[in-house]
Amino acid sequence: MSDGFRVNPDELEAVVKRLRALQQNISTCGTNTKYKTDIQRDAFGGDFVEAQALYEAHGKMQAFLTQTISDLDALINEYGDKTQTAHAAYTGGELDKQAQMNQLSPKVV
Repeated sequence: MSDGFRVNPDELEAVVKRLRALQQNISTCGTNTKYKTDIQRDAFGGDFVEAQALYEAHGKMQAFLTQTISDLDALINEYGDKTQTAHAAYTGGELDKQAQMNQLSPKVV
């Protein structure tokens, strides 16, 4: 880290926790969008062209939201996994260095 950059593994872990919490909330939203927003055809009124157009528009929007939420969930999962991997790498590296220093400490004294 000669460029002066520092990595805070605790902050990486916090990011993973926030991403997982967001992912859980999005999953709930996705379930609600897919299963709790169904509207019967006759709810839009009688048998006229605009009612059918509204019903079809609702179906298209429901499909769009379901797909968007699914894509967002996948993106959060990908970045959550990558952040978790980075956290593990930095934490593991720090523990290795600490163990090496502990082995050297008795020899230095």
